[in-house]
Amino acid sequence: MKRGSALRTDKFASYGGLSWRGFPHAAIPLSGDRDLTRRYFPWVHIVLSNLKRFLLGTHHKPEAKHLKRYVAEFTYRFNRRRQERSLFHRLTRACLSTNTITYKDLVA
Repeated sequence: MKRGSALRTDKFASYGGLSWRGFPHAAIPLSGDRDLTRRYFPWVHIVLSNLKRFLLGTHHKPEAKHLKRYVAEFTYRFNRRRQERSLFHRLTRACLSTNTITYKDLVA
């Protein structure tokens, strides 16, 4: 995300420092209102619940040191969920252009 990008979030306290870090911030108080949540953040809860199910269902007990890779895998799959026709070609290309991660590197 580039500095200056405008953000809309709920009023969760962790977002308080965004403005002074260069991100214009509009906090929308949801207060448990499902209609407001659906109106302003329709995909947030769906994506987060899918991520949680992915982590618990696929990796069972994800370790914090690998969390970045797990989230990257989820993001890759989610962003391409409707591109099944090109799946084989994209996976082949990704395998051929990506460096191998050895087991030693993975557990280090």
